[in-house]
Amino acid sequence: MLLQRLLVMILPMGMTWQGVMQLFLEISALAIIYKTHYNLYRHPLRKYPGPWWLAASRLPYSFFILRGIATTRTRELHDEYGHVVRISPDTLSYTCKQVWFDVYGGDLTRPRAGVPKDPLYYVKQDQGSDISSAGDADHRRLRRILGRAFSGRAVTLQEKYLRQYIALFISRLRQQTRQTLNGRQAGVVNLTHWLNLLTTDIIGELTFGKAFGGLEDGELHPWLNQLFWVFKTSSFIREINRWSTLVTKALFYCTPRKVFHRQHAITLFCQEATARRVQLGTGRPDFMSEMLENAENQSERMTQSEVELAAMTLIIAGSETGIMIILPWDPLTDSSPLFPKLLVATMLSGTIYLLCTNPGVLRALTDRIRADFAQDSDLNLVNLQQHQFLNAVLLECLRLYPPAPDSLFRRTTTSGTIIMGEFVPPQTCVTMNLWAANRSTLNFHRPDEMVPERWVKPCPPEFQNDDRDVMKPFSVGDRDCLGKK
Repeated sequence: MLLQRLLVMILPMGMTWQGVMQLFLEISALAIIYKTHYNLYRHPLRKYPGPWWLAASRLPYSFFILRGIATTRTRELHDEYGHVVRISPDTLSYTCKQVWFDVYGGDLTRPRAGVPKDPLYYVKQDQGSDISSAGDADHRRLRRILGRAFSGRAVTLQEKYLRQYIALFISRLRQQTRQTLNGRQAGVVNLTHWLNLLTTDIIGELTFGKAFGGLEDGELHPWLNQLFWVFKTSSFIREINRWSTLVTKALFYCTPRKVFHRQHAITLFCQEATARRVQLGTGRPDFMSEMLENAENQSERMTQSEVELAAMTLIIAGSETGIMIILPWDPLTDSSPLFPKLLVATMLSGTIYLLCTNPGVLRALTDRIRADFAQDSDLNLVNLQQHQFLNAVLLECLRLYPPAPDSLFRRTTTSGTIIMGEFVPPQTCVTMNLWAANRSTLNFHRPDEMVPERWVKPCPPEFQNDDRDVMKPFSVGDRDCLGKK
């Protein structure tokens, strides 16, 4: 009613509602034409290479994201345009190693702060600090605490859990391959599914003090299924949020309440599981013990909400999804959690796929492992970390199949920054596209082939010009992945 009165006051006398709609459409068309013209001919990023239709509007790249083809299409663009491409009106994608220093602060000889994370991808928590989105001071504090859970000493103590669940994983695979179907041996196993059960059981044991029971049951825990459902909606929500926060708010009010309750159930389960683990104290060699052991140090203490957020982040780190996700809101708690991680199950699935499709590499790795390790007990973390060819294979798999291929978005400050010797204007979204960089002929010889020898020292002469420093699957700088070792 109020809107109708306002329209009557400001519109010419006698204008019909059809006229109002026509006027609205005409104004909208003029706004689109103006914005397109500005993006193409007046925008500060107009000099950067890329197709005109990506520079004109965010819509094509949003379409790529929602179709799940943004990573591969961006690689095609880099193959055509080079190390830097304008993939949307305000976004530049890079594939050059210099960007690791210029954007992410990854030069140990000259430590520096990187370009701040893009707030549209990393939203600050209202109820506590999450290591992904925390400010510098809170990030340093959380990193000191969580970093101890990934130290050499801590990982050695955690190895017994790894062995326990890997043995169960192998046993369950053998059972599955012996099952029959219509009187015939099936012998077919969805390894991606079982690897996800393995990693979630391990991460559940190390975080909550209890596995999810996936390997025993052969199915994901209902909570994890709920969590993955949330993941599937996150890309859509994030893109809508980039276009208009008003539309995002409108979607909030139109969303069925059962969706909110489902998300609330995810948070509630994590809170209850964390509380149960806290009751066990610090006697177990796991992630939670490292977080709780600092409770007496006031300056290092993690709040309850920070412990819960850290637990959720660790669980997702062992889950299978290959995208950086953002949940722009939590409707029941008015918070905005974000969980970006390099994901273990995705990496393992990619490694097995690459080995199976490259039988020569698989045979060479098998022969060397069997020659260098006489018995199963020799296959411990210390010995495996020192095996040169195994590490070369893993590096090559990370190059060809980075689980987080294009998710390192940063946004320049009001003063702008220098990237690859060029001034990048303020409020520009920039990212290092790992998939495109790792498969670029500008960086690697025979980039689409699996050749572990390129990582062996000394490497074959034909690979000596490979730009290995461009390959940083765990990112760099003071915000790189805690579990990279």
